[in-house]
Amino acid sequence: MNNRNVFLFVIGSVILLGGQFWLSSRYAKPAPKVEIQQPAPVTIKPAEVPAPVVAPVTPLAEAQPASGLRTADPAAVHTFASDELSLTWQVATGALKQVIWRQDGTPFFPDTFSGLGALKGAGFETVREDPGVSGTAVIFENSAGERLSYLVPTQGHSLKIEAVSPRNAALQLIVNPTTDEPVKHLGRVFTLTEKGVEAVTWAEMLHDPFFSFLGSKRKVLPPTSERLGLDAGVEKDSKNQRNHYFAALWKLPRPAGLDAAGYELLPQNGHLEAALYLGPKQAEPLLAFEKPFTQVIDYGFFGAVSHLLFWILKKVHAVVGNWGWSIVIFTFIIRVLFMWHLSAKQTISMLRMKDFEPHQKALQAKYEKFGSDMTKKAEMQKELMALYKKNGHNPMGGCLPMLLQMPIFLALWSMLNNVYELRHAPFFGWITDLSARDPYYIYPVLMGASMFAQQAMTPAVGDPAQRKMMLVMMPAMMTFFFAQSSAGLVIYYFVFNLIGLAQTWWIMRTYQPQPITV
Repeated sequence: MNNRNVFLFVIGSVILLGGQFWLSSRYAKPAPKVEIQQPAPVTIKPAEVPAPVVAPVTPLAEAQPASGLRTADPAAVHTFASDELSLTWQVATGALKQVIWRQDGTPFFPDTFSGLGALKGAGFETVREDPGVSGTAVIFENSAGERLSYLVPTQGHSLKIEAVSPRNAALQLIVNPTTDEPVKHLGRVFTLTEKGVEAVTWAEMLHDPFFSFLGSKRKVLPPTSERLGLDAGVEKDSKNQRNHYFAALWKLPRPAGLDAAGYELLPQNGHLEAALYLGPKQAEPLLAFEKPFTQVIDYGFFGAVSHLLFWILKKVHAVVGNWGWSIVIFTFIIRVLFMWHLSAKQTISMLRMKDFEPHQKALQAKYEKFGSDMTKKAEMQKELMALYKKNGHNPMGGCLPMLLQMPIFLALWSMLNNVYELRHAPFFGWITDLSARDPYYIYPVLMGASMFAQQAMTPAVGDPAQRKMMLVMMPAMMTFFFAQSSAGLVIYYFVFNLIGLAQTWWIMRTYQPQPITV
């Protein structure tokens, strides 16, 4: 298979994969909606209920209060704010319906979210706040002796939850919805062990896969564990949201129960305890909560390399103080320390191939009269390889450096797209958020132009028509691809290409062609 066929195969594969994802998202069948009949509640007004900060929500299906209890109005909510979080509960169920990151007003969940932490089947009548040394307890109670308490720290992200239920009611941790609406714009739900994360997206659980006609089935909630949670953080432009920089994480004294309704914690002698983390996917607070939870920061397949690169970036930021300029300096460090020798070797190998080009064409002309005779083509290749060997040249020398760069490329891609520190971090001018795309597409265009210039400057070998097509097509494809990527990532590759341009210019200026021994 020649180079042109390989190129066409790659382009065709990309088109087919893109079409498959588009069809899957457009025509996948949602789960059938289950209509749940709610009992008509007897409404009373709590003594003091702050004004709601979220849209009125429907109580959880399992909230069926014991006979004789007069539960709070299902629309009644209670809000409490610490230094870092604003939390809103549904009074009747004790479910945590909304969390606001006070630093920039980001909600953790959509308004339709079904809630965390409801006491199954309870119907609470009152809610009160009990300030203490370590924080404020928000306590839900009813006359049947059931109580659900959230201890909210003044500072920090970890809530302590305790419940008392004479009838041994379970604590609902994460509810499994039947439609997209309650979890719209949310990402994954997962369980964790010491060794790894088992995760699945809500869409994968609520929709039939595109290839269901071939036997593919919907995914289900991951196996139960003592640690579980979900991606959180609904950005302003939630329709195009790719990453979730926050998480809601449960740390339990024993593995959660799992049924069709979702995850729940079963009581022991009518008593329940759990810890709930509500905060950013940032190493330091996650380590303070519990070390295994740092795995929710998704660094991809080359996680160890990503950790090392982010460590270097943080050291640069400690000196520079701006994440944008830190990325620029970090790019110089990566290019010089890790890539300079590999890139130089690749460019020199291509220049050397240019020296061989007249001899390669002479061999092709010699065997042209044999047409498509595969035996003769094999002889030609054998003779060409012998020529390379005689002159001490490895024709794969230009490809190997590219392969060695791939782990760093993929690790940087995952790291720069996922670290919380770049979220809402400004650079200068129009770049006010390094985790979001460039609003004016200036850096993607500059990156594409720098890639075009570098390809045009690099010595080219092979079919001229194919080279000309690739000279335009590859920068155009990469510009389109990076147009929706985070600004921090695009800035990195733009600076990376500029350094590559300077290096290529210097190598071509100083390169001395070597004679070919025939």
